[in-house]
Amino acid sequence: MLTLAGNLALAALAACATYTSNPVATIAAPAPDARQQHVPALIVPSARGAALYTASARAADKLGAAPADPLRAAILEEARAQARRRGAAPPEGDLRLDLAMTDLARGLRGDDLPALEVVDFLLAHYGIVEPSPHLLLGRATPGADDTVRQQIAGQIAEVAKVAQIARVGVGVDRAGDQMYVVVALQEQNVEVDPVPRRIAAGGSAVVSGKLTHSYADPRVVVTGPRGAVKRLDGGGRGPGFRSEIRCDAGPGRYQIEVTGVNQAGTVVLANFPVYCGVAPPAEAPRNTGVRQGTLAPADAEKRMLALVNRDRAAAGLRPLALDDKLSDVARAHSRDMAANEYVAHVSPTTGTALDRARHAGLAPALIFENVGRAYSADQAETGFMSSPGHRGNILDPRATRIGIGIVAGKPATGTTPLYVTQLLM
Repeated sequence: MLTLAGNLALAALAACATYTSNPVATIAAPAPDARQQHVPALIVPSARGAALYTASARAADKLGAAPADPLRAAILEEARAQARRRGAAPPEGDLRLDLAMTDLARGLRGDDLPALEVVDFLLAHYGIVEPSPHLLLGRATPGADDTVRQQIAGQIAEVAKVAQIARVGVGVDRAGDQMYVVVALQEQNVEVDPVPRRIAAGGSAVVSGKLTHSYADPRVVVTGPRGAVKRLDGGGRGPGFRSEIRCDAGPGRYQIEVTGVNQAGTVVLANFPVYCGVAPPAEAPRNTGVRQGTLAPADAEKRMLALVNRDRAAAGLRPLALDDKLSDVARAHSRDMAANEYVAHVSPTTGTALDRARHAGLAPALIFENVGRAYSADQAETGFMSSPGHRGNILDPRATRIGIGIVAGKPATGTTPLYVTQLLM
């Protein structure tokens, strides 16, 4: 038997105006019965955590080695061979991704699917700065290596149509009566100089580097341990950036985000936590999973309004009023993204969020846009709030109105994605 979950991370969450984002892992939801699926109660990494975040697997700490497995080697070679046939640079094997995906494969059982929080924890543990990779999940009976490799080869080819795959990680778990395979296909559009994962209380660290692949206008944004969002100096119109992270909001987790701009708008290129005065967590979040949303798009929009105003209330902010005209603009953009299967601020046909608002007869003094693809309103809002840029848009005190547009996309691997647009004015 072979069960492949398919490409699980072809989504992006993005924020416009002041901030933005990129692939935040959108994990495929379970079967249509909408039952909650959980990863196991505890995932403890099999290797020690990295001391530094680095841009390259070759520069990473000596973390140990993932168990040797011929299927891992075969999948990496398949990805490299496909790249050579396309005339692209072959992706590198990444020990850090191998370790993270091995931990994930060991934790999955039955039809369990990993939650975003679990994937993000493992990436950070092994020192990876980029947002969650494109994930492929497979489950098969022992001895089905050739079938798994062939099926995953087809999925890699699909991902390669929309992404530049720079690094590959493969996890294989052969324990028990079934084999579990998790493949990570990682894009890399920023080179970040080494950053410590842990800083002394009251200390600081420099986040510096450069954007690649024609990205420009780098920005560094931070969410402090109390939830406040701050944009740092040190960017510019060119590819280079240098900002100082200060532990000035007390001990705890500081979420760092680096964004860049290309023809699709602003994109999150790195998103990682730094811990000030406290140790990084040693185990993944417990009892977290992903559920296919059961709400119709119109009801999902109502749910998202409640979630946004819940998050604003928690920050001591006034609720946003739903604006029907703004929602029409947001819904039209979500419909465009769903029809053309993309997630971005800039549409080839309608331009930017400001263009769309003006075309609808609106004259906003400021406008913020968050866009993404998810499998429920709750999942989309969780993703937005975990990104400093998106969070800054939702919690901007100047905003008084919101438009929400949610449209169902084409079903894939037994699930129906939702394309989401939030417009705040």
